[in-house]
Amino acid sequence: MAAADENEQVLSHGHVLAHGQVLPHRRSRYALVLGLIALAGPLGINMYVPAFPVIAADLHVRPESIQLSLMSFLAALAIGQNVYGPLSDRFGRKLALYLGVGLFVIASVGVCFSSSVEHLIIWRFFQGLGTCAAMAIPRAIVRDLYTGHAAAKLLSLVILVGSVGPLLAPLGGTGLVMLFGWRSIFWTLAGIGLVMLLMTIFLVPETLPPERRNRGMDALRGYGALLRDKEFMFMALMVGCGQATFFAYLTGSPFVFMKIYGLQPWQYSLIIAAGAAAFTGAAQFSSPLMKRIRAERLLNICVMGTSLITIFIFALALVGLDGPWTILVSVLLIFCALGIMMPVGTVVALHPHGGSAGSAAALIGTAGFGVGAMASALVTAFANGTEMPMLATMVVCALLSSAAAEFALRSHRKAA
Repeated sequence: MAAADENEQVLSHGHVLAHGQVLPHRRSRYALVLGLIALAGPLGINMYVPAFPVIAADLHVRPESIQLSLMSFLAALAIGQNVYGPLSDRFGRKLALYLGVGLFVIASVGVCFSSSVEHLIIWRFFQGLGTCAAMAIPRAIVRDLYTGHAAAKLLSLVILVGSVGPLLAPLGGTGLVMLFGWRSIFWTLAGIGLVMLLMTIFLVPETLPPERRNRGMDALRGYGALLRDKEFMFMALMVGCGQATFFAYLTGSPFVFMKIYGLQPWQYSLIIAAGAAAFTGAAQFSSPLMKRIRAERLLNICVMGTSLITIFIFALALVGLDGPWTILVSVLLIFCALGIMMPVGTVVALHPHGGSAGSAAALIGTAGFGVGAMASALVTAFANGTEMPMLATMVVCALLSSAAAEFALRSHRKAA
């Protein structure tokens, strides 16, 4: 126990204990490397969304069928993180990254050879399984390095670097489609995956030394302890349902903006980029706000704000007073609230679980992408040629996030 405490003290001061050696930790370097690796998720989601109509025409299906490929990707993100989390707690962070990023590259190539929407959906599922590692493991590495305000700061920096994906991916995807066709998007993703694999090999240190890894069934026991921790599970659902609000918007917005309101793909790409900028910019305030405002109060403000804004825009749509600008401004405000809530909620949820950080990060990811996949499915299933399925699903996700926050923070107050 003394050794473990000593290790934790070393890590909290910004050093990485790797194979018994203390390595100097530079926050900016790790933020850059981890943020670039985590790009696999935003790129895999955002890069091909503006190409939905083109892919549907090429594969001779309705655009709603292409939305199923996004749902399969999100479902894989929910499932796969439960593999990589315990795997990284047992065998170290780097092995899990090798396996995940390698699968991402293979599946990206597979998508390029898809000749039907069924093939597209299947390969996107495997692409999502590979992406899981690139999204979950960086969060576990952040927990290996820091806790509290410092962890929130590093996580916000990782998000800042990762914002390159959602900011540039839609425009990049639109350009690739116009010049080389939609399959070029996935050839590009395969190349990016190879670069991420090289970065993992040469630039990512092993932040979980052998003496701190789970042994045998410890990983499963750690999962059991997490599942029995009501505060953690409700906190994970709060973050997950908030994230699902975004996925409901992402699934329905191509149809809403390009079909209903007649925007061009490049204009829609700018809208997606604006949302990413709002989320990323707000995330940079998460650490300073945690110092000024109690995390509990800050989370309450964010989830309540998200709920009120989604209800407001839904009410406007019911009476026919919504429009592209109203939706866009409302969504930007929602993304600002999510940009603060998600890093703070993740840090608070992971803080007591340093010994099972990989599994805990995986469960948070599972909550986000699991509920996100269901939200995506609802938007697709109830598509009726209007914006109402998207907006109604966003309201439901925001209210669920608010309810989960109430239970999580109530448990937090009792524990305190």
